[in-house]
Amino acid sequence: MALLMFQRMQKLPLFIFAAQTLKFADESFSLSAKEADVGKIENDYLTNGETETNWSQKLILTRFPAAKDIDTFANNLCQAINTQRPGTGASVSRFGADCYIIYSVASSVGTGQLSMAHRILIDPQGGIRSYVFAQRPSPSKPATDQATIAREQCIQALGRLSPMIQLAHN
Repeated sequence: MALLMFQRMQKLPLFIFAAQTLKFADESFSLSAKEADVGKIENDYLTNGETETNWSQKLILTRFPAAKDIDTFANNLCQAINTQRPGTGASVSRFGADCYIIYSVASSVGTGQLSMAHRILIDPQGGIRSYVFAQRPSPSKPATDQATIAREQCIQALGRLSPMIQLAHN
């Protein structure tokens, strides 16, 4: 009987869905609806009540299937960040097999800093993955009502995100 059930299960189609909610540093983030982008698969996650245009914390998971070399990818990203935002001083740090880029710049929304942390890792499905956590002041909330995630906590939380998280193909 068990063998018969196993044989039937093997014939069922396998559907893999993107994670709808992710836990990151004790905060819950939900998958946002966003337009597709050619050349990469990207899912944005926002905290409850926030939108793509009005957010204070965002988690961005991206696959770059065509990218091959993690060091080249990380160095090119770091160079692009420093070119787009002069004075940032972003640099690549290596922790095990992963690369990290962490920096802060003046926020274009509200007052204060936009802080970003990138974890760049080899994608087990081929290519490169980038997990990014961004936080900035929200113009719609008083500063006292805005929770922030400390740099060290952010690095630890990025490191705990599985390289096997399924991403939706927008």
